Amino acid sequence: MTTQKILGETYIIDGISADTSGFTPDMSADIYYEVVRMIDGKFLFLEDHLDRLEHSLEGSGIQSPGHQVIREHLRMLQLNNSFKTGNIRICLQRKESVGLHLLCYFVPYYYPEECMYLSGVQLLTFPHMRPNPGIKKWDDQFRVAVSRFIRDTGIYEAILLNNRKEVTEGSRSNLFFINHHHQLVSAPEQEILPGITRKYVLEICQREKVEVIHRPIPLDEIDSFGSCFISGTSPKVLPVWQLNSIGYRVDHPILKLLMDRFDVVIRQHLVDLLQ
Repeated sequence: MTTQKILGETYIIDGISADTSGFTPDMSADIYYEVVRMIDGKFLFLEDHLDRLEHSLEGSGIQSPGHQVIREHLRMLQLNNSFKTGNIRICLQRKESVGLHLLCYFVPYYYPEECMYLSGVQLLTFPHMRPNPGIKKWDDQFRVAVSRFIRDTGIYEAILLNNRKEVTEGSRSNLFFINHHHQLVSAPEQEILPGITRKYVLEICQREKVEVIHRPIPLDEIDSFGSCFISGTSPKVLPVWQLNSIGYRVDHPILKLLMDRFDVVIRQHLVDLLQ
């Protein structure tokens, strides 16, 4: 069973502000969730996260409380804590009786240091295949195992390796390669959790006329690519200098372009709930 520390003075549960002291969320429960990033008091890609949460709930028997209710919970959380920057988890889980709990709270986060955007990060593969890749539902056994793997090896992120020996995505990120024809290569969407950062990376590619190829990526082909990067809520667009024993170029012009353009996209998609 996973229990996780939370940050801040209070958390919000079912519209009520509660003291965080003594509260540790039990992540072994049946939980659907999103993690939203707050930058300078504003929420990044908020509507995208709420839309994906509703998509994850489809067929679960859990009814979404709706965007407006969740937005009000986030507003209450922000008003009752002093944070201007951080990550917030939105959780929906079944009550013991009929209905569900809606919780919002600040979680510990780790944003890459500035030097990592220049020098890249190190990754290792981790054997795992998500049962329902398109649904963001907490998998306690997987989270315990992969977190221990990342901690014990000292890497930045674990890249999932399916039972066909194909690399698919990161444990908390999406994975891209750049081939020698300046094309992006990424796993098929139906085999991954389509990240929100990934969505905007693909939109940038479309605007900038960068071709994207979606196909399975066998492990024994990863040495054929010139560059590699991951995308996600915390890392944004982050270069990779090594995956397993394979080294990659971190200063590729396509990668630099995507990093610069994504920073512009961030500024265009910040939502202020206190206005």
